Amino acid sequence: MTKGMKGTVVGVRPELREHRLSAVATVKTESGELLEAYMPDRELSVVLPRSVLLGTARKAPLSLLDTIAPILSRMAEGRVVRAWKFRERWFFSFQQWRGVRFEDGVGGGPGGSEGAAASAAPPGRAMPA
Repeated sequence: MTKGMKGTVVGVRPELREHRLSAVATVKTESGELLEAYMPDRELSVVLPRSVLLGTARKAPLSLLDTIAPILSRMAEGRVVRAWKFRERWFFSFQQWRGVRFEDGVGGGPGGSEGAAASAAPPGRAMPA
């Protein structure tokens, strides 16, 4: 496995491989290189919940791809991801919450800027008066 690198998803599309759904993204790395990377199944199932889109059915109409494509686009394009190579194929995953530490006085929103998230009280905590 090649060590991961950060990049931004600049495009994503659904792809069928042997009748199974995959999500393939174009990732622009910090060095400017463009990679074609696959979303792992575990992340695909979070972004596209099968139970919501298909219920318990085991077959899907090809027309469902017309619904899936814009969902993938909205959920992935513009996001910073980690890309890594495994068995001659690139994969990508979204940033994890593990490295985030919640603290008072830290601005909310992307990049730590002040925004709506900064004014919302966390669950179980009252908003200051």
